[in-house]
This record gives sequence, C-alpha cells and structure tokens, in this order.
Amino acid sequence: MRRLPATLLDLAVQSKDEPGPRVRIEQAAAELSLSPGIWRVAWRIENLGDKSIRILAGRLPHSQFRSEEREFIPNPEISEKECARLDFSVSCREPPRAVVENAFLILRVLYAAERWRVLARLRVCFNEDGQPWTLIESVTAHRIGFSGV
Repeated sequence: MRRLPATLLDLAVQSKDEPGPRVRIEQAAAELSLSPGIWRVAWRIENLGDKSIRILAGRLPHSQFRSEEREFIPNPEISEKECARLDFSVSCREPPRAVVENAFLILRVLYAAERWRVLARLRVCFNEDGQPWTLIESVTAHRIGFSGV
C-alpha cells in the first residue's frame, strides 16, 4: 500500500496543546498468519513528547478488525523522541477492496505516573489480495478515570 500524504499523516498526531502523551501511530506491516482470517499486524508508535511512555496493553475492538486485549509483559517503554513496534494477531475476513470504517487501536499507557488511553481511529482498506492496511484518521489521549470510569 502507498504511504499517507502529509496532510493525513498530521491527523495521526495529537495537538501540541493537549495534555498527556503525544504519539504518532502508523501501521508498519501486515502478514498473513498460518490461521485463516488472522493477520499479524504491526504498528510503529513514535513518542513525540518530552516524557517516556510505558505501554501496558492494547486491543482492537471492532468486530471486522479485531484483537482481544493484549497485556505487554514486560511493558515496552518508549523514551522521548523514540519509537517502538507493537504486534497484534488481528481477526479480519473482509473481501478484497473492502473498507472498514471506525475501527480503533486502543492502547493503555503509563505517562508521567498516570494511566492514559490512547485511541487511534482507523479506516481499514483491503487490497486486491485481501491484505489489510490502515489509514490513521485521528489520535487522542484520555486520562483513565477522568469521567469517573
């Protein structure tokens, strides 16, 4: 698949004015596993902030692009201005050229001694071979428990 134009890539980063972790997220790979309908999908997570981020867990909850929550032990730590790669086994059985809207990659992270959720909204496009590739439409971060839950 082709790279995103710069204007779309800018959507994959939170605003500098928002508190919390600032990350850029982009898909790094998608390889068919030995199990039918399961893809090994990897994301590159870049820490754009000035404090390290520890990745606690991640999941993809959409029914057409799904991975149950995966806890990372040990927790990968991404230092300031550094990157990490996160791999997930993703269940998706869409036909070639299909598009899945409003999928999410949800990460639970530790940032500045507080727990946060980083939500990346995805559009999943399947090429002529049925390989999934995601376009990151937006990234937001929310302190866990800010709304009482």
